[in-house]
This record gives sequence, structure tokens and C-alpha cells, in this order.
Amino acid sequence: MSHDDLIQRIRRRAWDPARRHDMVYVPLDWLKREYGDNITSRIHHYQSRQPPGEGGSVTQLYWGSEPQDHLMDAALESGAPEAVRYFRDAPHEPPYPPISYADLLACEKRIGHELPELLRRAYTEVSNGGFGPSYDLLGLPPDGHRAYEVGPNALERYEEDPEVSKVLGFPLVAAGCSMYWYMSLTQPGNPVCLWDADGWDYPEE
Repeated sequence: MSHDDLIQRIRRRAWDPARRHDMVYVPLDWLKREYGDNITSRIHHYQSRQPPGEGGSVTQLYWGSEPQDHLMDAALESGAPEAVRYFRDAPHEPPYPPISYADLLACEKRIGHELPELLRRAYTEVSNGGFGPSYDLLGLPPDGHRAYEVGPNALERYEEDPEVSKVLGFPLVAAGCSMYWYMSLTQPGNPVCLWDADGWDYPEE
């Protein structure tokens, strides 16, 4: 498969809100209304939506056990038929605007390495992060996806821990807790490895 074909496939998936993440969140009350209570057997976990308080207008997310259905989002597998139906009329567009070539070059200058060509094309032709496995491909500044929405972007993560970056390379994806997937920028084939900060032995001073 050519890189052009692969980029097209990545774009179709990344731009589809029913397929861009490992898990897709759909309102629980809609699911039960359309498919009945038995739909709960297809649900992996729930995420509850706390109504905005006096401090702001943005809905706060938190994990809950069994709140009311109308405050719940249900996690289905990527591409589940129910999710495809729910999002069929939603815009199919990038979760983040692709990064400009000039901004990409500025990031690579700070990193000190050119990113692999396919990753460069994903950032410039598909989306500046916000799709893919675990907690999604990390974006690049100025407006890319941040780890867990409020954490570092890829360049910030790369620069905040230079000892790790020197060994492992470029941080691709936040994997939960203290874990990140890193891509080597120097080894042939750009191998990817999972790094856990809790298991890292820093060199003694």
C-alpha cells in the first residue's frame, strides 16, 4: 500500500466521529430509546456528564457508577453500528485543523530532527492529533491535541523530559497514567515503544 493510499484511509477514519477513537461515546438515553435496555450488554463503561455549575459553561466530565441515564455517555467499540448511526449526520471533518508546513518546520527545528514522512503527512494532511489509539495522537503547537485535553502537546512532552526524549525519541500517544508511546527518530524503521515513568531509572547524579 502506498503512503497516499494509507493517508486516505487514515483521513477517512480520523474524520469520522464514530471511528476516530478506540472507544466511541454515545448518549445512554438515546441508545436505550433506540435499541432497548439490552444495549447495556454492548457497553464497555460509562462516562457521566456533570451539568455546568456557576463557575463556567463547559460541561465537566467525571467517572460515575450509575448516575441518571440522561447524564451518561456510553462507550462502544470504534465503528459500532449504533455509533455509526448516531453520528451519520455529524460533520466528517478533522478533530483539529492540520498543522501548517511552516509550523511543522518550526517544531522540527526545536526537536532537532525531521519527523518521519508519514507522520509529517498525518499532521499536515489529516489532523493535528486528536485521533488514534489510547488517548489519541498528540498534537503539535500552536493548536494541536493535548494529552487528556489539558496536558502537554507532543513538543511540550518532548522538551519537558529531555533525558527520556534523548533515549526514546518523539512522544506519539498518551497511554494512561504515566505511560506514553514514543517513536525513535534515529533508529532504522522508527520503532515505537511504550514508556512508563514509574519504571524509569534516572541516571545517578
